[in-house]
Amino acid sequence: MSWGLIPWSQLKHKKMTYLELLEQLQCCSKETLQQTVTLYSIKDDEFVPAYMTDYTDSEEQVLDSNHLVITY
Repeated sequence: MSWGLIPWSQLKHKKMTYLELLEQLQCCSKETLQQTVTLYSIKDDEFVPAYMTDYTDSEEQVLDSNHLVITY
C-alpha cells in the first residue's frame, strides 16, 4: 500500500492525527523508514527536513499544553 501527501489532503480535507500518521508509517518499507523525515508545505510548495519532536509548554498560546510537535 502506498500513499502521497497531496492525495491524502485532497481526500481527507482534515488535519492528520498522530494515530493516522502512525498507521501510514506502519505500512512503509524498512527502506522508506530509514529516509530523512521531510515535511512538505502546500502553501510554500517547499520541502523541509524535520529536526526533532518536542512538546509544547504551559505558556503556548496556540496549542494546548503537552501537545507533540515536529520541529523543522
